[in-house]
Amino acid sequence: MEYESRFARPVYNKFGEKIYFDQMTMAEILERVKKNDIIMVPCGSIESHGLAQATGEDTLIGTYIAERVAFETGITVAPPIFYGSHPSHHYGMPGTIPIKKEAYIDYVVSVVKWLSNTGFKKIILFNSHGQEYVLPIAKDKAIIDEGVHALIMVTSWWAWVRDLLQVGRELKPGVRLETPFIHADELEASVLWYVAPKLVDVEKLKESDAEKMVGVIPDKWVDKAGNVYSRPFSWFDVSHYMEIHHYPKGSVGYPSKASKEKGEVIVEEAIKRIIEFVEWLKEKYPPGVVPKVWPEPGDFKY
Repeated sequence: MEYESRFARPVYNKFGEKIYFDQMTMAEILERVKKNDIIMVPCGSIESHGLAQATGEDTLIGTYIAERVAFETGITVAPPIFYGSHPSHHYGMPGTIPIKKEAYIDYVVSVVKWLSNTGFKKIILFNSHGQEYVLPIAKDKAIIDEGVHALIMVTSWWAWVRDLLQVGRELKPGVRLETPFIHADELEASVLWYVAPKLVDVEKLKESDAEKMVGVIPDKWVDKAGNVYSRPFSWFDVSHYMEIHHYPKGSVGYPSKASKEKGEVIVEEAIKRIIEFVEWLKEKYPPGVVPKVWPEPGDFKY
């Protein structure tokens, strides 16, 4: 078999055009922004996801969904931001690479600024990791501190399917989630199993299960991931027990309950809903048309 780097394989949409910004030539980029100036920036992480799931899980999931959306709609996907910002309770886990929040925010701001300079005027920061509390800060810094003239949107993949993530909700006949969404759990393992089946060690899913679930505050009052249950505290609003102390295997939940079927229903529905939004965005704001979402110098009366 002849070797070929994973980064050297062009990926095309259904129109026969390249999907990834980093695989395009300058000529191709200039043509792309004339016909479609929407770009998705997958924002993932490198972190422990237990004994059975790849450390790049978040990046892999977000990039897969973005790629599928781009395949159907003709938008562009930026190279993913592989490393992420982390909440305090993730620190210290082997395999987890936290980036300081200030460094991460400034990095994202720079990416947004220069994508806008290139001509991408609708920028979707597509989050797939527990860092949704920092990305809106990057959005505002880009507009106010850097003067970026672009429509910048922040969203997470699970935000599109919150209704499907309710425990006991039937996803299809005989298929339902048994446990609440949390880190490296039934849900995440199911989704990774669907999007990257070769990167899940199915034989170790049972071994990855948490020995017991603990919390500083009961679930009645605080979400533990993704803020999908509309509880009074978002998961990032409170301190949590350190993962390395209480979940040293890296799974905060029960990945043994995962299935590829569960992942398929959730991922495909998320893709369908995001495509619907992107098609609306394309029609509402054609290339070069940007709603004015930034101030002018004369607006300030200090």
